[in-house]
Amino acid sequence: MSQRALSDLKVLEFSDFVSGPYCGKLLSNMGAQVIKVEKPGQGDKARSWGPFPQNLPHPEKSGLFLFLNTNKSGVTLNAATAAGLKIFKELVKWADVLIEDHAVKEMKELGLTYAALKKINPSLVMLSITPFGQTGPYKNYKGNDLIASHAGTEAFGNPDEGVKEPAAMPPLKVPNHAADFMSGLTAAACTLGALVGRKNGGSGQHIDLSKQEAVASITRQQLAYYSVMEENPSREWGRKKFGGFLYPCKDGYVVIWIGPHYPLVVKMMGDPEWSKEPMFADPLQRNSYIVELNQLITVWTMEHTAAEINALALEHGVPCSLVRNVKDLAGDEQLAFRDFWQEVDHAAAGKIKYPGPPFKLSATPGVIERPAPLLGEHNDMVYCGMLHYTREQLVRMRQGGII
Repeated sequence: MSQRALSDLKVLEFSDFVSGPYCGKLLSNMGAQVIKVEKPGQGDKARSWGPFPQNLPHPEKSGLFLFLNTNKSGVTLNAATAAGLKIFKELVKWADVLIEDHAVKEMKELGLTYAALKKINPSLVMLSITPFGQTGPYKNYKGNDLIASHAGTEAFGNPDEGVKEPAAMPPLKVPNHAADFMSGLTAAACTLGALVGRKNGGSGQHIDLSKQEAVASITRQQLAYYSVMEENPSREWGRKKFGGFLYPCKDGYVVIWIGPHYPLVVKMMGDPEWSKEPMFADPLQRNSYIVELNQLITVWTMEHTAAEINALALEHGVPCSLVRNVKDLAGDEQLAFRDFWQEVDHAAAGKIKYPGPPFKLSATPGVIERPAPLLGEHNDMVYCGMLHYTREQLVRMRQGGII
């Protein structure tokens, strides 16, 4: 790879599905050399999780796996065998960072605790991602994206004001592994923090990342309502208190933020007479009549198309967006202008457009330079070229189920 922000960083990724691989992806986007360790035969769990082209399952064509593992080298290794464990520890010696998402008990049984690994590599930054952290009464509980969403209150469904039946507001979570992605993003940020600390004279360290806590950290506004006001906010509480949310129009929906922009919103709407009523004109009273305000705005939005409203909002300086679906996003002119989509050619899946790095570094830009690895694609390169095993040893290890 050409020189990138993290070109000198070596990462060993011993994790699968979303959180750990997304952390590794974010680091690799900035140039880190990431070696991904997968189980022989089956590989990363994400390989069996679609979407697949033509809806035909194939371990090398999972859209989720392909997205999460660009720019990485891939090897297969059974760390539960004595020979595999020996090789794994050799890779730990090479690495600056180890990303792992195994159960606390499993890592202890393998002899791969931080206490053991720091003896091999004192400068190692070891990132452990678990559902509830390395300590506490829940430390051995299993979890996934759904569990993290609810345990961290990112998904909730308590009744809104005026709703008599709790069933009318069932729990609702953000789709598409949002909690796992948030955990991966948090993991990348704290890993960089640990690396900066090490560079400034510190040693390696163990990062204990709880998915529950990563998710809970993004619900701090709701937590603030409870800790400061003893309010237990519903999903729609913020909209009903402060105005501005989802409004239907002739051909879809738009999102308009009212808040401090109320004068601009009513000007955009042609200064309707009702906007001059004290209940709406006075910002101290407006929040008490937000339901009525939203109903009046809806009457206006239903008279226009989404594009018309968006154009008026841009003209008047009102924060607004069309509610886009994925197809709309793929054709978005703003993303196209910023070269957000990057086409990558994969040996099995062919050419696919991927979301690129969501940032622009002027001196060391992040790019997707390689597709996700085939299962065990870089065994020769890593085991023979880097660790100096012979090809004969590689054959025997493959026959023995070690790699």
